[in-house]
Amino acid sequence: MSAGSRKRRTRLDAEQARAIAEAIAAGERHTAVAERFGVSVETVGAIKSGKRWAGAIDDDLRARMRAASGGTALDAAGAREVMAALEAGRPGSEIAGEFGISPSMVSAIKRGEAWSALDPELPSRLAQRPQRGKALTVAQVARIKRRLLEGRSSRKVAAEFGVSASSVRAIAQGKTWADVAPAGTEETPADDAVG
Repeated sequence: MSAGSRKRRTRLDAEQARAIAEAIAAGERHTAVAERFGVSVETVGAIKSGKRWAGAIDDDLRARMRAASGGTALDAAGAREVMAALEAGRPGSEIAGEFGISPSMVSAIKRGEAWSALDPELPSRLAQRPQRGKALTVAQVARIKRRLLEGRSSRKVAAEFGVSASSVRAIAQGKTWADVAPAGTEETPADDAVG
């Protein structure tokens, strides 16, 4: 099973979490540690950051893990690998866990704010890639809101527009597209401008 797989992984105990922390402190790459212990790279990163198994890791071991990363876990070769992973469409959290860097560093590389000298065209190439799921226009969201007001179910509206029911529920609850009025009201956009 690959390190990036979403399948169920090994359930850890405190001893295994400490062994993972020792491997990190010894300078092993997160992907190698994840494969060896049958866990995700996110789990390895969470152990390193103290988000998981904090009680199993003593202060000395935590300090050794920090020292092993030297404050920056990324060199030019690693940055190139991060860029390749971004272009392959891998999630930022997975990339961050694998390379022992923060998700904000992955985002900075993606936006061209870090390591941009290595590949100045990366942000524009990534922007041209299709996004996950279907992007809706303002006019489509207005029509979705109208159909929901008419009493149609989220599931039926989602099928009609080719999006997930959870996306439609987020629109209905105002978690996304809160500024768009339902179709047929004065504030409804007349065109299909992307929102």
